[in-house]
Amino acid sequence: MSGLIRRTKQAGFTLLEVMVALSICAVAGIAAMQATGEHINHISTLEQQAYASWVAENRLVMMRAGAKEGAVRNGLKGDEEMGGVTWYWSQSTLATADPTFVKVTIEVFSDEKREHSVYDLTTFIYKKGKR
Repeated sequence: MSGLIRRTKQAGFTLLEVMVALSICAVAGIAAMQATGEHINHISTLEQQAYASWVAENRLVMMRAGAKEGAVRNGLKGDEEMGGVTWYWSQSTLATADPTFVKVTIEVFSDEKREHSVYDLTTFIYKKGKR
């Protein structure tokens, strides 16, 4: 038996198997990071839309309450701070077939030049004293 070399089979992974496993893990990690980034961007967009909708709804409440004389006029513009951000709004009105109602659209922007619209709200308001 002295001339026989006994070979034992070793358990484990080859270098190629380890590299393939690492490649699969790397691709899965990159995909997970991209999905997380998209999710964060989506949440940021939803947050902006929520704040902008509150700005538009606040403007609508001020109009309906008659807080300012002539609050239901076309072309009014203003700004409001909400959530630590200044939001800019513009208001447009259109006559309807019924003279006692007016169509009001409030559009909310994220920039002062009013180029990046985030939210718009359209409703119909009863004009006092027309009946």
